[in-house]
Amino acid sequence: MKFSIVIISKDNRAILTNCLEKLLEFVPSEVEVVVESGENISDLKYPVQHIKLPLLEAGYSNQRNIGVKNAGGDYIIFIDDDVEVTESWFYELTKEIQEPENLVGVMGAVFPGQPNIIGFCEGVLGHPGGGFRLHNFSKGKVIPLSQVATCNTIIKKSVIQNVGWFDLKNRYGSEDTDLSIRITEKFGNNAFRYVPDAVVWHYPRNNFFKIIKWYIRRGKADADLFLKHTVHTNYLISTSIILKLLPVIVLSVIFGWIILPVAFFVWYFLQISRTRFMFNYFHLYNFSKGKRIITFFVFPCIKLTADVMFDIGRIVKLCSK
Repeated sequence: MKFSIVIISKDNRAILTNCLEKLLEFVPSEVEVVVESGENISDLKYPVQHIKLPLLEAGYSNQRNIGVKNAGGDYIIFIDDDVEVTESWFYELTKEIQEPENLVGVMGAVFPGQPNIIGFCEGVLGHPGGGFRLHNFSKGKVIPLSQVATCNTIIKKSVIQNVGWFDLKNRYGSEDTDLSIRITEKFGNNAFRYVPDAVVWHYPRNNFFKIIKWYIRRGKADADLFLKHTVHTNYLISTSIILKLLPVIVLSVIFGWIILPVAFFVWYFLQISRTRFMFNYFHLYNFSKGKRIITFFVFPCIKLTADVMFDIGRIVKLCSK
């Protein structure tokens, strides 16, 4: 069995350097590392296979396809350039893929590294790569999955080839979900596993405007999935904040606008109740008691912003069709 680590990058030289240093420190030397980027990094003198791609040809799907095609391993490990792997990461991630013969892939845990309140809330939302939400759901055990992200994941190279590679039409970052849907259609549900002990640290989005920009892009990516896969319709409907607001607005028109603030406070405290698990992760960052309380009450506002931006991205993309 042979593993290849594929990293795609664009204009992130300093961050990529940090990622490579951690990989070379904690990963066995015989494991191949393929870096596909739009800038020249040959002067960094790392023992990696570097593929330089013109920036005009950059894109998540195209770069991942090029990286996979140039990788010699039977199993492809996808790592983003803005993560730091941990000491036991490689062992925890790879030991699981060697167990069941019918296992297509394995995904590890992704935690924000050195977040402020905003960055921590993003992890509570489950982004990226499942964040704290998926890790909490797993209860510390390996669990089956039908979809994975490509931030901290192993997938059989033959399976990626079998389902037709990453789709170049996914311009906004939904290439991993699209690939997962096609893999599920061909190989059945729960073809992946989630390994909570295979942890990487992801650079957090500690800026409110970065959160807005990122969730708008995610909304556009989600609309792409809706246009391509009818199975994605249920997810779109169940996660749309605008669709949830419509009946509240109708009731407010009929019974008075007092319904609107009442509904907001009910929703607000429901979010607080659902995310009590965040207290299990404060210790990772030495948050003070005051900062923990502030984060707990700020989270619903971050979630509302993310949900609204997500829907705006969807609307923008659907209206452009």
